[in-house]
Amino acid sequence: MTVTTLETSVVGTRLFSESRWAEISDRLSEAFRMTAEEKEWFCEGRIAKLIAAIPFLAGCEDAERTAVAHLGTYLLSTRETKRYFNAQPEDRISVLERLRLGSNFKGGDRRIIDRGLCLLALNMVSDYHRDIEEDAALGKYNPIAAGAWDFESTVESLGMKIASVACDEMDDIAPIGAIPMMYWSR
Repeated sequence: MTVTTLETSVVGTRLFSESRWAEISDRLSEAFRMTAEEKEWFCEGRIAKLIAAIPFLAGCEDAERTAVAHLGTYLLSTRETKRYFNAQPEDRISVLERLRLGSNFKGGDRRIIDRGLCLLALNMVSDYHRDIEEDAALGKYNPIAAGAWDFESTVESLGMKIASVACDEMDDIAPIGAIPMMYWSR
């Protein structure tokens, strides 16, 4: 397997700083009128931070606007509007199809974008795998339980794609080994 390395920037300079994350997460917390508990969950969430970081790490045009729009979609998928984002049989086409509403990027390094999306997909697939029994009890469609996606081969494929592109700054936010244990919305 060939590993592509991304040269990020001048030594010691982060493409997505903690101060930028604090500003974006604070503004979105205000916009979504989060309680103190919700704000803490959101601001400390690695999945949310990864979503915000992808356009910056990839060098996309309009990175800040893209980050905020994608985080808005993410937050809608975790709140009172969550049911509109539940998996449907139509989603069986591709695990990455589930992320389409938060995967519009203008320019940028496609390898880094794809790496970030694969990390998000790995988290999502792991979440579906973890929720098989709960979803069955609730009568919710689960693409892993329905056999639409094979868990093992999907995880293996995503892992290979992630490992093929190195990005230390992304790893600092969401290490591949930790992604399967993280919860999308908790």
